Amino acid sequence: MARILDSQRNVTPAKLEVKRHRTFRFLEKATNTNHTMAQLHLAECYHNGFGVDRDQIKAVDMFRSLAERGIPQAHIALGRCYESGEGVDQDFDVAIEWYSKAADQGSEDGRLHIIFLRGCGHVASEDREKSFEWFSKSANQGNSYGQWWIGVCYNNGHGVAEDYTKAFEWRRKSAEQGNRYGQSDLGACYQYGYGVPVDVNAAVFWYRKSADQGLDIAMNRLKRLGKWP
Repeated sequence: MARILDSQRNVTPAKLEVKRHRTFRFLEKATNTNHTMAQLHLAECYHNGFGVDRDQIKAVDMFRSLAERGIPQAHIALGRCYESGEGVDQDFDVAIEWYSKAADQGSEDGRLHIIFLRGCGHVASEDREKSFEWFSKSANQGNSYGQWWIGVCYNNGHGVAEDYTKAFEWRRKSAEQGNRYGQSDLGACYQYGYGVPVDVNAAVFWYRKSADQGLDIAMNRLKRLGKWP
């Protein structure tokens, strides 16, 4: 943990922005050669505002184009946009449709998104204990979304007894794998002392890692702490 913190402190915001701009230009060139993954990453740049002005509507158009070509990562990205209302009107049913397309191609992340939406209250409530079992299987296999959702379940008492300490541990596992939702929630644990002693510096660190991946709630939390941009 200390090594991670030290390495991030050595990167100034100005240097980080230059690096992102170069990456964006590289992806832009690769996209012109019809490189599918370059197109996907370029869409993420527009979605998150990395190396270019943030344009979530353009990102949605790019995700949709890739999704219609059968790319499961794009199915998930587009479903995520509908789930959160980023660049498109929020619609959980449409989000499930796109997640289902990814799940039909064997995507574990797509399947977990569906279970979460159905099991944790956004759509008609299903058996939350069964959802927790599915999350547990995925989390124990190292899936960062499964780990994050186990943390959500423990935090909110969905399908399992509320336990802030366990919620913290699962969010930490997810965050350390680079999951932006896990990182933001881990920051909240440190800020408010959920399952761990209060540590505002650690909270800011994890919020920033999440915000750097374009998560609005993490940016807003940093703003309230006077730490963004």
